[in-house]
Amino acid sequence: MTVEQQISVMPVAQIPPEERQAAEQPPDLPTTIVVAPPTPVPAPSSAPPTYTSPAGVVLTFQNAGHHLSRWFQASGHTPTYNMEDVLPPGVEEAPISKKAAKKARLGEADEPAAAPTGPPLGSMRVCTVDLPYAGSVRSGLWPNKSLAKQHASFEACKVLMDKGEVDTSFQPTPSHPRGKTFEERLETKSRCNYRWESRKLAIQDQLPQSTGQGDYEYKTTPEFWGTCPPFQPHHLWASVFQLSPDGEGNYDNHPECRMMCLITSRPLPFWSSVGETVVRMGVGEQPALQASMRLINGGKMEPFQSGTLEQAQVFTEKLMRAQIQKPLMADLAHVKWLLVPLRRSFKAPTKEIVSQNKGIKLRLKDIAWKEVDAVTDGPLTMPFTHNDMDILQRQCKDRMSTVPSEMVRRNYIVRIRTDLNPSSPHPDHPEETILQALEQDPTTLPELSDPSQPILEVEPAALPKTGSYITSLSIPDEKRPKLYLIPEFEHWHCIPSSVHRTTSTMPFFIHQLESMLVAWEASEKLFGSVVRPEYALQALTAPAGMIVSSWTYERLEILGDTLLKFFTTLHFYLAGGGADCQDDHLKTWQDRHKVISNKTLAHNCIKVGLVNYVRDRRVKVKEWAPRDWDFDTWAGGTAMKKHLKTSEDKSEFRNLGDKLLADVVEAMIGASYLPNKDMDNVITTLHNLTVPLTLFKSWGDVKHVLQRENEEEEAKDPDLPAYMNFFAKTKMQYEVFGYTFKRRKTFEDVFSLSSKRETRMKRERYKMLGNAVLDVYIIDYLYENHPTEGPGSLSNMKASPFTHPRSDLTSLQTFRTTEGLRCALAVELGLQDLVIDGDDRTRRELGRATYFMNEARKKADAGLSDEEQGEVHYWEEVAVNHVTGSIMEILLGAILDDSDFDLEPIKKIFFEKILPFIEKYCKGPANTDMHPKGQITRWMQAKGCMMYSLDVEGPRLSIGTYKVHDKEIARESAFTTHLAVRNVCSAAIRKLKDEGGLEELCDCASFKKVLPDDKIEEIFGKSRRERMLEAQEKDAASRKA
Repeated sequence: MTVEQQISVMPVAQIPPEERQAAEQPPDLPTTIVVAPPTPVPAPSSAPPTYTSPAGVVLTFQNAGHHLSRWFQASGHTPTYNMEDVLPPGVEEAPISKKAAKKARLGEADEPAAAPTGPPLGSMRVCTVDLPYAGSVRSGLWPNKSLAKQHASFEACKVLMDKGEVDTSFQPTPSHPRGKTFEERLETKSRCNYRWESRKLAIQDQLPQSTGQGDYEYKTTPEFWGTCPPFQPHHLWASVFQLSPDGEGNYDNHPECRMMCLITSRPLPFWSSVGETVVRMGVGEQPALQASMRLINGGKMEPFQSGTLEQAQVFTEKLMRAQIQKPLMADLAHVKWLLVPLRRSFKAPTKEIVSQNKGIKLRLKDIAWKEVDAVTDGPLTMPFTHNDMDILQRQCKDRMSTVPSEMVRRNYIVRIRTDLNPSSPHPDHPEETILQALEQDPTTLPELSDPSQPILEVEPAALPKTGSYITSLSIPDEKRPKLYLIPEFEHWHCIPSSVHRTTSTMPFFIHQLESMLVAWEASEKLFGSVVRPEYALQALTAPAGMIVSSWTYERLEILGDTLLKFFTTLHFYLAGGGADCQDDHLKTWQDRHKVISNKTLAHNCIKVGLVNYVRDRRVKVKEWAPRDWDFDTWAGGTAMKKHLKTSEDKSEFRNLGDKLLADVVEAMIGASYLPNKDMDNVITTLHNLTVPLTLFKSWGDVKHVLQRENEEEEAKDPDLPAYMNFFAKTKMQYEVFGYTFKRRKTFEDVFSLSSKRETRMKRERYKMLGNAVLDVYIIDYLYENHPTEGPGSLSNMKASPFTHPRSDLTSLQTFRTTEGLRCALAVELGLQDLVIDGDDRTRRELGRATYFMNEARKKADAGLSDEEQGEVHYWEEVAVNHVTGSIMEILLGAILDDSDFDLEPIKKIFFEKILPFIEKYCKGPANTDMHPKGQITRWMQAKGCMMYSLDVEGPRLSIGTYKVHDKEIARESAFTTHLAVRNVCSAAIRKLKDEGGLEELCDCASFKKVLPDDKIEEIFGKSRRERMLEAQEKDAASRKA
């Protein structure tokens, strides 16, 4: 009997207790063993098995663990995996060595042999997972623990499906679900979050089904290179590029970097619509360095003379060999681009000139042909003339020092030190001379012939593999390493240092340029070229593909998500007949969510083919080489066999998640909005992404969807004379914020608190539309005015803490769309005075909320100096009133409807009424204050205290209690749970941090008495005084600049 057969027939009672854990189970449910059939060891090239459920969902080794973890979480149990080593059939345990056996036989062993470490030689791994109420599942034999665990999870999911514990989509449906405690809402999620989850669950089966991830094609090569013919002297196009190595876009502030010309046999495809673009580059990891390359259309070049094209090819080859440090070879019949330097006197054109002419006309005389000739026809290096100062100065101008070899390090010459000579003390090591310091090098120096010659002060030239010139510039000048060399022992390199600095970024630049070409192809094929290339590239770049987060799709995804929400809301608003629709508000929400859910967007991304263009890989500089180049067949006596990339390379495959695909779709929607904020481009992009907006194809079509008259005839009172009806009609002005309503009924519905179902339904629909259009203007303002802020900061400044998409930012309070802010805004603008049809109780509550909001504002304004005016969220201390909290959104939605969907009145109200309030009282990204609950939680974690709790009791008067080591520290009450949590956590911070009460209470072994200042600042932020001083210093520096 084989080992597998012995295992498969082993009864439950004979399984050792230490190999399995007892699960909670009713007495009438016996434990069974479900054993997977013996699995042969797969060959390295074979793939693990898959299983397709009746619903078409594919179960794989990779996603089985995810499905199983969700079932364990839903059932309230912790997964338990047991691993053991098993010898396959026919494999015996390795015998003891002859030497050890002889020692044991002769009694010469000094001590007992140590227990063997690691698994037995030739053994395989078997994993067992315990399923409560369903028994244990055992994997087959696998060569490592990872595969064994994956197989056990794979078989466990199949068992759970057979027993009905998961549905056909592998979603958990446990027969014994985890119970929810009463206090769970306070610890994890709010009621609003539970309501949100229940609504999504109701339409779960109406959304596209998916596994959460998949393998998709990856376009590694732009199609443009494959369409470029071989170089011909009469068919050459130029693209001028200019480097800004500091990432600030100040291209004219770096004369040390030469402008270069990229020559191609076809014009770059995006030159048909734009005259210039910007290629962004990220270098390094910690910290990430930013740089950008300005790329300008140089137009078609004049015909090259005979032999000139070959010179450009040789120059490019020597330049790339010097940068990549590999024996590369360029064949003019295959390479796709060439490089030549421009003259030092060449002036970069302004953006206005480039924009008017869609580029410039580069002439042959603009190219530095003398320097090209020196590189192609002259020697690679030449010795310095150290005994003639005039010649030495000319040789050192814009040059690099090196040794007479090709694949070596080089140095940028900073200056000639005439105050030093080889016998002078070394500036960094005065205890020895410059000559003595150089003699310590392993290389043997020849005998010095001129002891009075000056010294060259140089800086090491950074190569692409060490971060390029971008890394060198990030180091302050006084901290950069300096070398002091003797000219007699050095050579000067034929490539100018200014050319070397710019082209040291070529791997980063070409990688991003090719990614931009791929993004342009996506824009042209899928979206009709409505997206500019730089925005298309940003929308398609995943965080894994670019180290600078603000240059990935995350910023655009926030903008696109807001635009998608607005247009889908508008569509379903119009589809229901406008404000007169009688459909339930929940149905409209469900219809909209079916369109904007991540599953639907990911399905659309795959359907239109956008997934193939996603960029999620960074350039590997050490492995990079120009496309369609080759190695020398024999370099340095060693044959180079490595295959380099070509323009004919086929697509590869990579694994992407559904959430990433949905984010890319939203980012592409945001990219179509920029830079002209064109709503027609957004609508076109939505249609190309198969978003079902069937009612309009342009913004001009929106106003024609609802067929109605522009003016509404005023109803006449039959009991009044005609002249009184006339005065009654002209006396009332239905005007708010400078906008006069065309329809009296719309104005009344906005401010009416009538309990009639018709009025309530209209207000709900106006609110839904107004919320969507307000979000568009808020996020558009933040995106434009905070260009360097990352996605988290933008979301934090816009979103509510209880609906924030990222859990680590849920406690931040610098948001601009919360109900508390809208209450304060409505009170500030006096909208509560226009409310009609309210009963006495509603009016009392409205008046009370208005009074407390005004008092909070007065208190906040009185406590600040002129310099500190504003940036105080005084509404956080006031209970929310839902009437004033929703009236602004209702008003904006009604104005948009009443104006026949003209955005100008909304835009005017936003910039004249809403924005001044936001700029005055809302905090910016640098002044972020964390919620007291987040502050106290992170403070306790940093101090190492493990015994603390927060409890809130309600529901009418909420009382919050904070305890440390079972001792009550603070107790506060408020009319809402949110205020009670805020107040009690603030009181606990004062008691534990400011008064130092934690040291007396905590006896945890991990407790830390002192935290560094930077850690305290990270938790609690900077004080208002510190922020004010920093702002003043920054303002003074900007004025000085």
